[in-house]
Amino acid sequence: EGQSMGVIPPGTREKDGKPHAVRLYSIASTRYGDDMTGKTSSLCVRRATYWCPNLKAEDPAKKGICSNFLCDTKPGDEVVMTGPAGKVMLMPEEDPKTDYIMVATGTGIAPYRGFVRRLF
Repeated sequence: EGQSMGVIPPGTREKDGKPHAVRLYSIASTRYGDDMTGKTSSLCVRRATYWCPNLKAEDPAKKGICSNFLCDTKPGDEVVMTGPAGKVMLMPEEDPKTDYIMVATGTGIAPYRGFVRRLF
């Protein structure tokens, strides 16, 4: 819990033809994975788009490369990943009645999904 995975979206950058850079996403599953075998992992992804007031529509030139790739994948699609990276947050386990206060916004909620699943 508390780590991230890197995703390398397919394709190249338009401006220089270099491969897309890795994007980091917080892991949203427990250290044991979603199926408790340690072989699965979930990410919390928000599709990044930009509404252009002049076009009165989404500007396709300003779509998030990796978030849109991930949101459009289907089961069985290949995704190039790195990691996990970062430090594991250690949950206090000596007192099962410990109170927790967790604060996050947007996709920052991802690691808390893993924390809560592990607690219960």
